[in-house]
Amino acid sequence: MFVPRSLKIKRNANDDGKSCVAKIIKPDPEDLQLDKSRDVPVDAVATEAATIDRHISESCPFPSPGGQLAEVHSVSPEQGAKDSHPSEEPVKSFSKTQRWAEPGEPICVVCGRYGEYICDKTDEDVCSLECKAKHLLQVKEKEEKSKLSNPQKADSEPESPLNASYVYKEHPFILNLQEDQIENLKQQLGILVQGQEVTRPIIDFEHCSLPEVLNHNLKKSGYEVPTPIQMQMIPVGLLGRDILASADTGSGKTAAFLLPVIMRALFESKTPSALILTPTRELAIQIERQAKELMSGLPRMKTVLLVGGLPLPPQLYRLQQHVKVIIATPGRLLDIIKQSSVELCGVKIVVVDEADTMLKMGFQQQVLDILENIPNDCQTILVSATIPTSIEQLASQLLHNPVRIITGEKNLPCANVRQIILWVEDPAKKKKLFEILNIGRVGRLGQNGTAITFINNNSKRLFWDIAKRVKPTGSILPPQLLNSPYLHDQKRKEQQKDKQTQNDLVTGANLMDIIRKHDKSNSQK
Repeated sequence: MFVPRSLKIKRNANDDGKSCVAKIIKPDPEDLQLDKSRDVPVDAVATEAATIDRHISESCPFPSPGGQLAEVHSVSPEQGAKDSHPSEEPVKSFSKTQRWAEPGEPICVVCGRYGEYICDKTDEDVCSLECKAKHLLQVKEKEEKSKLSNPQKADSEPESPLNASYVYKEHPFILNLQEDQIENLKQQLGILVQGQEVTRPIIDFEHCSLPEVLNHNLKKSGYEVPTPIQMQMIPVGLLGRDILASADTGSGKTAAFLLPVIMRALFESKTPSALILTPTRELAIQIERQAKELMSGLPRMKTVLLVGGLPLPPQLYRLQQHVKVIIATPGRLLDIIKQSSVELCGVKIVVVDEADTMLKMGFQQQVLDILENIPNDCQTILVSATIPTSIEQLASQLLHNPVRIITGEKNLPCANVRQIILWVEDPAKKKKLFEILNIGRVGRLGQNGTAITFINNNSKRLFWDIAKRVKPTGSILPPQLLNSPYLHDQKRKEQQKDKQTQNDLVTGANLMDIIRKHDKSNSQK
């Protein structure tokens, strides 16, 4: 069987003792003949349809948190509550009857349409019985090919199941390193750590002793070697410590908190057991996509995306399907909490991503209101590009005995982001902006990106700061900037300041001169 996200099934409260009967829909004769391009037998789909009908007729619909049965369809929740007429929607048999997915909605793994249902055998999103059958055939063929390519592995004993629990322990290779070797490693990689009894950084993902499926997913997603933020943040997170982390955009922060989230949720029985808060829908969609890639093949690991701009009913129904990880924007999640449609008492780990952006957008109170529904002993991770005073204050409210992790040189551009500096006068900025809105945004989740900066004489105070930070990246600076007298004046003043600082340093060569100057000054007084 597989679980539909939006089955229109409901009953009255006084019908608890009655059996629930679903209407069996007979497919049209035309629908029984599949297109030539489809390779799934008709009888497979028909059998699956009959099976799902029997399953629905022999069992009762899923209860909602309020005790009544869930009803999710195109009308608003208020209208659904008032409507007492029984209604039901049959599971779609063929993919051609399913609509295309909106941005951020689940996508069928077979055809790319709206993934309205969840395959119970693989936890993958599918759009219809047809695509479920195709998906299971693909999985079976993949397993058979794997056996043929490696017959020795096929004849060997099956892989051992996941352990009942997971406890991070430092790998023997890490334990055998000397303390000065660890400090030298941190210094070379630009890793700054503050906190009590902080575990050592890892050098390889294998040092975490993660499940083999997860290690495979990491390699498949392109994670061969951990980045500096991942080296330190992953082992600290796996130990259950609260974290305040700061790193450049594109440095691998997402995977750095996703691995502790996955490992914590994997062995929890209550759902949901993990929560990730982000300031924007776009970022939430990217994080869920990455989470699904890393969770692929892990048992009972489902996600739900709770964001504004998308229909609420499908999100509510997905929320009821025993999902382990919630990825949400504060506004939408707070609305759902106020409707008593979700309970967060089982959450064991919370991540607030891009916390500095969250505060700039005015979400601080919403975040605090959400976290009031989280158990006090929940592990909390704050991730921010910078750590201003406002983040420090938020961390003091939310974190207990945290570990501070900072990587990357402050105020330098990320290596994954191509920098473009354009000289644009103020009246032309808006027009130029619309011309380039299609190039994309900065690099996320390890991908490359582009950052475009408009400058003119109104930003003359920043000329030298921009030039000295962007020029090492190989970016071409506009001639108006390079030839500006403001730039050369700022450069000259900084060089003089640096020279003065060097003169103030006490070295063996200038020690006697400093003593004589001091004695002469005192004698004049």
